[in-house]
Amino acid sequence: MLVFLIHVRDPQFYALPAKTRAKNGRIRVMGFPPIGVMSLSAVLKQAGHDCVMFDQANPETPNDVILEQIKRRKPALVGMSFLSTTSYPYAKILARQIRAADAQVKLAFGGVFASLNAGLVKLQCPEVDFVCRGDGEQLLLDLLKNMDDPSGVGGVTWARDGRVVNNPNRPVERHLDQWAFPDRESLELDFVESMPLDVPAVLSMERFTTMQTSRGCPWPCVFCDIPIFNEGKWRARSADHVVAELKHLEANGY
Repeated sequence: MLVFLIHVRDPQFYALPAKTRAKNGRIRVMGFPPIGVMSLSAVLKQAGHDCVMFDQANPETPNDVILEQIKRRKPALVGMSFLSTTSYPYAKILARQIRAADAQVKLAFGGVFASLNAGLVKLQCPEVDFVCRGDGEQLLLDLLKNMDDPSGVGGVTWARDGRVVNNPNRPVERHLDQWAFPDRESLELDFVESMPLDVPAVLSMERFTTMQTSRGCPWPCVFCDIPIFNEGKWRARSADHVVAELKHLEANGY
């Protein structure tokens, strides 16, 4: 199946620097590469699916460009991932535009905000077929096999006969080494700069990316969603798996 994955960002949060174009002519935007959708893309491709990614920090892929691609390529599923409350209104706008352009394509929301507010999100955005809660790798693979009847897919919030249905949560996945390295090759990232931190060793590099070596946190800080999102658990990749990805990145020019 063909899947589109879109990382939705609040355009007010990611501001254009004074000099908007790099030496190679590409627009440069402060931010971080969307490692979440890149991780999902790698898993989808490993399972035999096709995947196209969009990062809305890129001024060259606004909504109308994405909509045109959806009309032309007819994906089976469009997944939209967003982090925060401020990104949610933009995700709703895009979902409504996609539904107006294509009445048949399945739409899914994912990410931290959607996971923690799944029932409310489904009520407020009925155009979206599925709200995916928690880790997305195995969830997305299972959902693609059961989009006509997602009742058996853990971690999915959907609607049946006009009523919101919250399927049981998925068990927290501890074996992170099973997943492929993020698909950094299929998304143009030359427009992304690191945030303006005082880290010359990072800011002087020709190419910039991030890694995720663990998920979750055991500490119960009341202001943070991570303990809720991960059931208070900290999950780490093995040292061997992390080193293998570091070597992979070095071999690819990072």
